[in-house]
Amino acid sequence: MPTISRDTAIGAIWALLAILIWSGSLVYLKLGVVTGLTGADLAALRFGTAALILAPYLFRAQRPLPALRTMIVVVVTFGAPYVLLLSHAMQTVPAAAAGALNPGAMAIIAVLLALYDKRTLPPRSAITGIALTSIGLIGFALAGGGMAPGHLLLLITGLMWALYARTVRRNAIDARLATTIVAVGSAVGYLPVYLSLPHDHLTSVPASDLLTQVVVQGLLVSIVAVYAFTRSLELLGPVVGPSLPALIPVTTLILDRVILGAPVSSVMTLCASLITIGLVGLLTPRRQRR
Repeated sequence: MPTISRDTAIGAIWALLAILIWSGSLVYLKLGVVTGLTGADLAALRFGTAALILAPYLFRAQRPLPALRTMIVVVVTFGAPYVLLLSHAMQTVPAAAAGALNPGAMAIIAVLLALYDKRTLPPRSAITGIALTSIGLIGFALAGGGMAPGHLLLLITGLMWALYARTVRRNAIDARLATTIVAVGSAVGYLPVYLSLPHDHLTSVPASDLLTQVVVQGLLVSIVAVYAFTRSLELLGPVVGPSLPALIPVTTLILDRVILGAPVSSVMTLCASLITIGLVGLLTPRRQRR
């Protein structure tokens, strides 16, 4: 039907926008860690900036806010705790690994949760896609010489991301409201703790680097990308929407090389390709069995 085709096309555009921003943000997150910023600094810059911009929307929202428990889940799974874990992982793994393990694990878990909610068995295409994606994830984790603590943290953040997508879908939270809840909730719960700690190291960070992180993390990632991803969930559904970010490995690999000059091995390229091919299997139209 024309309406479905139009919604699918628009949803894909929103998803691709989120993918491009998130791929670049992982590289800039790694750049922030390299230039002397901590995960705590990056989380504060991200949600402090976004909350200042989005807070007024809470007073103009056209619908009641979700239950407090639901909002807490949304904030915890995609807010400050998520960013802190992701930033901490960057201390021991390259940006390209984060671009593979984080969204790859998220895509697999999202598909499995969707199948569980529908009480259906995974079709053959989904099994193949999960297998290929899993091989790619394992290969990425081993490509750097073995498993590091950051690899485990990235798998945890993938789980958190999938739970966020599921919570937003099941509670019918629209994109703008979900983006606002993540930003304002994180700022309210996290900034008082952050501001109570000493931050002498910030004086050694160039002002240009701080401004770059404010724009990338606070504006593009926390507002534009979260809105774009949540909007894609509304248009593409609980399986296709959460699975598309598994395309992030390839774009992150390229941006990691272009922006940071990170080495890209043939093994990493192969693993990123496996994850992408696995995604195709996850998204292939199929008839599900009970």
